[in-house]
Amino acid sequence: MKHLTLWHTNDVHSHLEHWPRIFAFLKEKRTTANKEGDSALFFDIGDFLDRVHPLTEGTNGLANTDLLNQLPYDAVTFGNNEGTTLPHEDLDNLYKNAAFPVVCCNFFADKARTKQPDWVKSIVYKEINQIKVAIIGATAAFKEYYEEMGWGVEEPLSAIKKQIASLEKDTDLVIMLSHLGLPTDERIALEIPEVDIILGGHTHHLLENGKLEGQALLAAAGRWGEYVGKVDIVLTDDNQIITKIATTFKTEDLPAPPNEANEIKAFFEKGRDELAEKVVAIPEKLAHNWFDDSEIAHILNDAVCEWTGAETFVMNAGIFMTDFEAGIVTAFDIHQMLPHPLNAIVLTMTGEELEILIDGIYRKKAELKDIPLRGFGFRGEFFGTILADRTGFDPVKEIALFDNKPIDKNQDYRIATHDTFVFAPFFPIVKQIKRKEVYTPELLRDILKWKLKKMYGQEENK
Repeated sequence: MKHLTLWHTNDVHSHLEHWPRIFAFLKEKRTTANKEGDSALFFDIGDFLDRVHPLTEGTNGLANTDLLNQLPYDAVTFGNNEGTTLPHEDLDNLYKNAAFPVVCCNFFADKARTKQPDWVKSIVYKEINQIKVAIIGATAAFKEYYEEMGWGVEEPLSAIKKQIASLEKDTDLVIMLSHLGLPTDERIALEIPEVDIILGGHTHHLLENGKLEGQALLAAAGRWGEYVGKVDIVLTDDNQIITKIATTFKTEDLPAPPNEANEIKAFFEKGRDELAEKVVAIPEKLAHNWFDDSEIAHILNDAVCEWTGAETFVMNAGIFMTDFEAGIVTAFDIHQMLPHPLNAIVLTMTGEELEILIDGIYRKKAELKDIPLRGFGFRGEFFGTILADRTGFDPVKEIALFDNKPIDKNQDYRIATHDTFVFAPFFPIVKQIKRKEVYTPELLRDILKWKLKKMYGQEENK
């Protein structure tokens, strides 16, 4: 009999407060396996970085690749936080010093999908204990984002099927690194029976003891580095799988390395130093308010409307995390105020669609403001009140208003918002809008930075 152990992480999202424990734990597993001649492979399933952390922001993600190198991992795939929140050039550079292959079969260097970037492989093979392992990766197909930035992305199931069709004949084990989410992983298991193990991510699902779907074992370790995953595989001497068992380890229960607190602090301080450049000096404090209007919200509204040509910007006040004190504002200050990896998105709506949206906002505003939202690009504490300049609602006549007048049903309106409103399920009408323009790679904080420079005498061309 033969044994093979897979260790996996997913959706760490730059929660580097968990990294010292995870790293010490996995490093010890790798060292022991090497010393005792055990067979072990180490994988990350994407969204390892998140621009919410100043170290990730200040190094364009390169610090995250350095952390993965220190183990080093045997292969990784990447998620939407690597793929859609980094500008083209920064994603192109992200893995230039990687000590591991980046595996993703549905990602391309061009919109026409004729070639892959030189830093991506569709499939890699590893020979370990005379077991030939095929490793396939795939990432969530955020088509509008990728194509806007000049990349190409394919629907993942068809891309995976192509890799399976061309598998080398003597392959013993097929492992899928899937940053696609649990529903898609379940489809892969049922539609592509050649896949033996699916290590998953993207939907932040925790499968504490895995899940058998068809012949495949699905494994996933939740979110934010709160868990580490393990899969134990037992094979016959001629490489037929006998058993495959998934387990997870809670990070807070792992041994703390002696220098844990200092390491976590150093990650943050290094990021702050990387972002120390002065952006502007402001004459008075700009305060935030999660549950009401604020001057900083008006500035961001004007900035996004000017940047995109939209008529208003629908946002949640919870996106503003700090105040700007009077005096010098640095890149770090702007990052701390708007740490979310959020883009401006413009919806071209009919008057009727806009009426439905404003009506929905009016009815749901109170219940949404205290929601402790997690995800959909939002990295704050509470959703906060919804702000949308120029819109209103007449509660007596029960009609939506724009500039204090009833909305013209025959007119089109260009309404800006951000990713959270598009991906969260609060306003179904937003998902139904066909005409959407994603303004990328600039995040909301980049647009705010541009506006502040214009306002305070350091004009920058767009």
